[in-house]
Amino acid sequence: MLRHFRLRLFLLLCLAAAALTACAVTPAELIRAPAVSVTPARGPVIIPGVTPATPAAPPPAAETALPPTETPTPERTPVRLKALPPPTETPTEPAPTETPTEPAPTETPTEPAPTETPAQPEATATQTPTPIPLAEEAPAHHPSLENTLNILIVGSDERSANGPWRSDVIMVAAVDFSSREVGVISFPRDLWVRIPTVGENRINTATFFGDLYKYEDNGGIGLLRTTIGQNFGIRIDHYVKIDFDSFVNVVDALSGITVEVDCPITGNFPREPGSSQLMWRTLQPGEYEMDGVFALRYVRERKTTSDVDRTRRQQRVLIAMRDRAREINIIPRLPALYDALHATIETDLGLTDIIALARLGILIDPDDAHGLTIGFRETTSHTTASGARVLLPDMAAINRDLLALFEQPSILKNPDKPASCR
Repeated sequence: MLRHFRLRLFLLLCLAAAALTACAVTPAELIRAPAVSVTPARGPVIIPGVTPATPAAPPPAAETALPPTETPTPERTPVRLKALPPPTETPTEPAPTETPTEPAPTETPTEPAPTETPAQPEATATQTPTPIPLAEEAPAHHPSLENTLNILIVGSDERSANGPWRSDVIMVAAVDFSSREVGVISFPRDLWVRIPTVGENRINTATFFGDLYKYEDNGGIGLLRTTIGQNFGIRIDHYVKIDFDSFVNVVDALSGITVEVDCPITGNFPREPGSSQLMWRTLQPGEYEMDGVFALRYVRERKTTSDVDRTRRQQRVLIAMRDRAREINIIPRLPALYDALHATIETDLGLTDIIALARLGILIDPDDAHGLTIGFRETTSHTTASGARVLLPDMAAINRDLLALFEQPSILKNPDKPASCR
């Protein structure tokens, strides 16, 4: 038995020697060999015949190019400066139950009827007026003007302080800060609308009745603000009221303006800039240097044209004022101008607000200053029973134009010229 044990021990030693010889490693080296590091498998270990076969993953499908999508137009960023509380409709004094007759102006100019004939046939005094669309038919807030800063610009025919007055110019400038665009909407004075607490009348009488009845939201301005909101769905955020003398002072403070007259117009104009002597003359198309008096005569002339054409010229003068302000670098001079003119110009805009608007106005490209004049295409000419010639609004047409306000042509390319000029 001992012999068998020794034989087995000898065989084991031979096998160990053979293994060491094959690896060419001595026992001492094997002892001193460093430990072997094992890297964990990154996936499951597959043992043939033991591990069940895993179905091969299908090859990745080829990426299909998605059709390009249009970049959504960013929504207009709401901008508010000194937002005023919504106006109320209740005046401090009771309004008359009957629609008051429009008061005669303090000065009754004898003006011949405009030579331009509206495209629509004019109604006679004996015809029943076309019903005015109800105020609720206008949207509470017009979608195109929801996120713009809407500034009411009113030119006053006020000739005595603290007396009732009518608006000679009615504009709304819708300013879009995010897109650097502005849309200017002009309302003709003879537009027949429903005035809260008063009844149906010309839109320019809203300021008269507002001051007369002491409408609680800033008198005449408040009632005009409410009238525009209820008839056209335009929210008014701020206002600027300027009379004839103030307009002259502003233009002169700009050292005059250069106006491009695009259509012949005849009227009483100064012989030359700076002259107080007027003469009956025709301005042919071209550029004219105008001081304050000259510019005022140009924007008010309607004896040989129409009130609708006058609103178009007023917008062009606004662009001329903007261009001159840019030429003379008006921004550093605004504080001094504000101190000199704020006593004669009524506004709820502060100096900081005006500077912000002026900076934007200088940056806006002329092609991004869009003009909309509510004229003969959006109205019907009519004569009331009392003989007054007015314009009845076509609310469907006006709403379509307002929705496309920022798609309207540039003010300088506005095609609404008198028929005699096209």
